[in-house]
Amino acid sequence: MKIYKFILGIAMLGTVAGCTGNFEEYNTNPYEPSTLPVSEFFPAMIDCLASPEENPCQRNNTFWACFGGYVTAPNSWNRSTLYATYNIDDEWNKWTVDWYFEHFYTSWFSVQRLTGGEGYYYQMAQLLRVYTMQMVASLQGPLPYSQIADGEFYVPYDNEQDAWHKMFDDLDAAIAEIQSAAIAGSTPLASVDRVYAGDNNKWLKFANTLKLRMAMRISNADPEYARQKAEEAVAGGVMTAASDSAYDLLNGRYPNGYYQVGFGWQGEVKANACIVSYMNGYNDPRREKYFTAQTAAEDGPTYMGVRSGIQNVVKNDYLTYSGLIYENESQKTAPMPIMLASEAAFLRAEGALKGWDMGDTAKNLYEQGITLSFEEWGASGAADYIANSTLKPANYTDAVDSSNSITNKSTVTIAWDDSASDEQKLERIITQKWIAGYPNGLEGWSDFRRTGYPYLFPPKNNLSPWGCTDDRGQRRLRFSIDEYSTNAANVTAAVQMLSNGTDGDNTDLWWALKSGSKY
Repeated sequence: MKIYKFILGIAMLGTVAGCTGNFEEYNTNPYEPSTLPVSEFFPAMIDCLASPEENPCQRNNTFWACFGGYVTAPNSWNRSTLYATYNIDDEWNKWTVDWYFEHFYTSWFSVQRLTGGEGYYYQMAQLLRVYTMQMVASLQGPLPYSQIADGEFYVPYDNEQDAWHKMFDDLDAAIAEIQSAAIAGSTPLASVDRVYAGDNNKWLKFANTLKLRMAMRISNADPEYARQKAEEAVAGGVMTAASDSAYDLLNGRYPNGYYQVGFGWQGEVKANACIVSYMNGYNDPRREKYFTAQTAAEDGPTYMGVRSGIQNVVKNDYLTYSGLIYENESQKTAPMPIMLASEAAFLRAEGALKGWDMGDTAKNLYEQGITLSFEEWGASGAADYIANSTLKPANYTDAVDSSNSITNKSTVTIAWDDSASDEQKLERIITQKWIAGYPNGLEGWSDFRRTGYPYLFPPKNNLSPWGCTDDRGQRRLRFSIDEYSTNAANVTAAVQMLSNGTDGDNTDLWWALKSGSKY
């Protein structure tokens, strides 16, 4: 991230000074502060949830989504180093984390100052902060978090465990405040909230689902703490219906980012061969909801993705291959998924498999996850899909270049099997969770790093200078080059917090270190 002193706060000093006479009123009635422009800062923070603008969508949602098996960017941009080939250069590597920090904290610091770090607005900003920073922590590991305040980024990093625990603490405080607002029936953010139009009951489910996601993320590294937080989340109420799912509704702020890089940029984004091959093998009815039909060969499959990680790839070779459904003109204003109710069901299924109290059995929650996904995407045939015990993921054959073809390592079927081992059940849960989670590449990549599932196609050309293997893939993003120039002592100390003391792409994050891993 580009570390810098927040300048906008200086410009806001006059506004803050003018509001100090109403500060006591604001704190005693935090739901309706009519004189403070706090709500103005929320649209920019909400931008960080789904990255809807075209450039962040490209670099946040599609570049490292190749690691999650969802998206392929079939363009070399005349560069020899690419995310997908595990050898991204420093300039591109820095972009994602820098953007999240700069874009989010610019507004968050203003909210912190205007509220004095108290009340509903501040806690809603904290919820959005936790959501954004858990993404950053899942990308790079240690991060400046607990000591960031008052516009200052030049602070020490938290080690991973401390950062995650602090995020849980902040999330719990936000949940308590949002719950109070929900009980009061207050909707002060209705005019600027592109997700739930100020509905705090839905935000409460969102916050608890985020808590459940975070608990599962660290479950291998911190199992008892994770269990506690997961059970708290479920007891507090997570998403259970498709209507609970969170989308950036855009509301005219931007066109759909995937539409812009798919349709507007003519082939910059295509469906990844991995997820298309899985869904082809399963004859998955959601394919028509996820992808455009390919026209590469009259006798070929209806849907065909592009292999990720082809060195010197030429996008014109793959223009006729399946793209994301968003590249259709009709999808220009389509909402962008943030976090879905189906994810909550699969998280609970995994928790139940671990013996945690998730309110239902692993089997029932697994099947609920699939059913919810079909509903979220408007697809039919969920019951037949769930019952199928024979179909398996398909292999991939590239009609343009047969050397890109690959045999699918996975043979996992769909129907739940009570007689299967826990490891087999885990693969089944994570595979279907991954399909349902499309196109959220970070979650798919994180689950792969955490569990080894689903089996993802390695890049056609693995050019990693860090020792990233085909089986394990890239494990993280490196710290920003700007961080080394502006916060050198603290980022150098952060490197020593990493699992192997090396700021490399092959370094396992704390939560991805799995005891007894199959790797």
